[in-house]
Amino acid sequence: MAAKEINPQNVTVRGRLSFPNFVHSQAVARNLKSKFPKADAADVQPDFNILLEQAQLDKLVAHVTDVFLPYCAEQHKKQEKRNALEPKLVARILKQLEAGDWEDQPPYLPIKPVHDKTALLAPEAVASLKVVGNKGQDIQLKARVNDESELAIPDATQLTFPVLKPINETVHNMYGGCYVAATLNLYSYDNGGASRGFSAGAGVAVFIADGDPFGGGAVVDEDEMFMD
Repeated sequence: MAAKEINPQNVTVRGRLSFPNFVHSQAVARNLKSKFPKADAADVQPDFNILLEQAQLDKLVAHVTDVFLPYCAEQHKKQEKRNALEPKLVARILKQLEAGDWEDQPPYLPIKPVHDKTALLAPEAVASLKVVGNKGQDIQLKARVNDESELAIPDATQLTFPVLKPINETVHNMYGGCYVAATLNLYSYDNGGASRGFSAGAGVAVFIADGDPFGGGAVVDEDEMFMD
């Protein structure tokens, strides 16, 4: 079997879901309340955040450092316009990644510090990754299904597991605190001044496993409920 070709822009990460805005119409409503709203709703992108543990952060940083940024430097060398970054900017981003100070921006990175309140709910998280969807579209929601019991309607024709299914065909749902995965599409930009860096996009978010929900009250203690 031939080795899988590596796309320098693509890397898959997983973590806990935080602050999701999967639906384009919700993103448009939020955009209207922002300080600098986009005039055209078709340009608005939904987004969500993935709270990364150290191993996943290391995986992302290693890919950006060893694969994506060298690709951007090569694009600049070839005088390409797309994903081209000049050597000085690449060096600045590498310095940011090495320092691990996610508040030291610009250049802008999709990696952010974990909010203090969120850190109380997910103490294992060391960074928050902002993932943006496609302009004018909802982010597709899917779920990893490990066996037939996770399907909303049993399907005798589905013989192999695990498999990815649209989430509405499963017993799962997306909520803040569950575990999700996304294959990122990294892209750089350099519009001069402070508007330079790179972002992470994804058109699909995949439910991986349940986790303690963020907010919404306490989880029911069934043992206590049946105590006299």
